[in-house]
Amino acid sequence: MHATCRSPWLLVAGCLAALVGCGRRDIGATAGGLVTIDGKPALAGIRIDFQPQGTSGSPSMGITDAAGRYELWFTAAHKGVMPGECRVMLQPSREYGPDGTPRIPEPLKSLRLPAEYAGEQSPLTRTVKPGWNQIDIAIDTTSTPNSSK
Repeated sequence: MHATCRSPWLLVAGCLAALVGCGRRDIGATAGGLVTIDGKPALAGIRIDFQPQGTSGSPSMGITDAAGRYELWFTAAHKGVMPGECRVMLQPSREYGPDGTPRIPEPLKSLRLPAEYAGEQSPLTRTVKPGWNQIDIAIDTTSTPNSSK
């Protein structure tokens, strides 16, 4: 009878372990920073994407606030970014009109952000390490882009 009494507790313990394993996946790194364009904080609404290189890792995304600051999110519910070398892409965020077509918000229409920063061929790369990463991004629209800024 003693062994029989323990089996319900083992079942409960197993279920709890399974539930904990199905919770938030810790990807090991978080990041955020300041985006500047020509020495000034970026406008609110600049989308920043970090795409892990050489792995099948998922990208992370952030949006600048009114002070040019951003924080990366792995999913809509979890902050984070995959550690390692990442390609960094920047572009104005989009909003959707009444007819469902995407458009650039009015304050961002005058933004002078070179198009090469928007795609997967962006020259910007950053290395993300486990833990918190302060990753400031300085864009100079008056010179040729390079990955060391």
